[in-house]
Parts: sequence; structure tokens; C-alpha cells
Amino acid sequence: MWLIQSQKPKSNKPTNGKKYLLSNLSLAGLWIVANIYSEFLEEFSFWLETGFAIAQWLVLQRYLRSIGGWIFLSAGGWIVAFYLIHIVDIGQWIVIMFPEGELAIGAETVEIQILWTRSAVRFLEWLIIGFCQWLVLRRHINYASWWILASALGGAVKSPLEFMVRLAAMGSFSPNVASYFGAIFGALGYGVVTSIALIWLLKDFIQYRSVR
Repeated sequence: MWLIQSQKPKSNKPTNGKKYLLSNLSLAGLWIVANIYSEFLEEFSFWLETGFAIAQWLVLQRYLRSIGGWIFLSAGGWIVAFYLIHIVDIGQWIVIMFPEGELAIGAETVEIQILWTRSAVRFLEWLIIGFCQWLVLRRHINYASWWILASALGGAVKSPLEFMVRLAAMGSFSPNVASYFGAIFGALGYGVVTSIALIWLLKDFIQYRSVR
């Protein structure tokens, strides 16, 4: 079944509202920073593309035990998505689903069809990665299947945001610097979307940590 009940951490101590809020903000902040940092590393080398799995694991292991499989399964999901996107070239079938048109971004003009296609392709990529990560999360938390949707939406936001920021920045910065700006803002978009879901999914674990 997709919705698997897990054993929640229990505490008889009253929850400190301020500390609980700070714990939520701490999780969101660490998660966003981890994803931005991993995205920054990926700009240096193709072989660091799966660094996001380690960065995310470093944050999650503060709340969940025995999640070493997160790294392996996240990397595996990325490999499957890479095969579909770059070898099978699934984008050629996705692009015909969207209408044509143009959108001005700074001094550049981009085809709306391309923008929607990039978003849809990354939605699929992070849907696959999210599914693989769900295989780990379902052992620890309730309603873990929502993570699959959150991951996919994060990817759908990440790609067009990265693309548009990079195009806008190219008017004032070199292509390399503009690429870094795009990567950072794309990772920020993914991090914000998925951190909201993560806070909800880990609310019992966050509460437990805030009253220890």
C-alpha cells in the first residue's frame, strides 16, 4: 500500500511553540541550503550530479534513523531519469503537448513551448527520484506518498526558474556567472517547495526534537 503507518516518536513533555517554530525554520533552512550547495557543486562536474542525494541525507538523518538507502535510491532514480531524458530523449514527445508562443525575459526571447517542456521533463525526472526516495520514507513516516508529488512539483518549478534567471542574468553577467545564478535560484525554488512538504511529513519528529 502507498500509505503506510509508522511508529511516531512520542514525548509527554508539552511543546514549546517558539522552539517548535524555530525547529521548522531550521529544517527548511538546512534543506534549502543543502540543495543549493549540491546544485553549486554540480556546476563543476557531471560526476557530482548525484551530490544532492548526500546533501539531502545529511539533513534528514538528523530526524530519521537508518536512512542510508536514501543516497543509493536517489542516485538510482537520477540514473533512470537521465536515461529517459538523454538517451530515450523523451522530451521530443513531450514538446508537442504544449502550444507555441514567445515570452520576453530581459533582453532575450524564449519559446513558451520550450519553457513548458523543460518544466514537464524535470517534473518527470523528480517524479522518478521522488518515487525512489519514497521507498525509504514510507518505512518511517505516515503519508509518505505525498513526497512523490512534492518532489515532482519541486522539479517542475526548478527548471523554468533556473532557465529564466540564467537568461535574465546574461544581460549583466558572463555566461558562467549567469549559469550559477540560475542554478542557485532553481535549487531555491525546489528547496522551498519540498521543504514545505517535508515540514508537514516530519512534524512529529520535529515536535519530538523540540521538546527533548
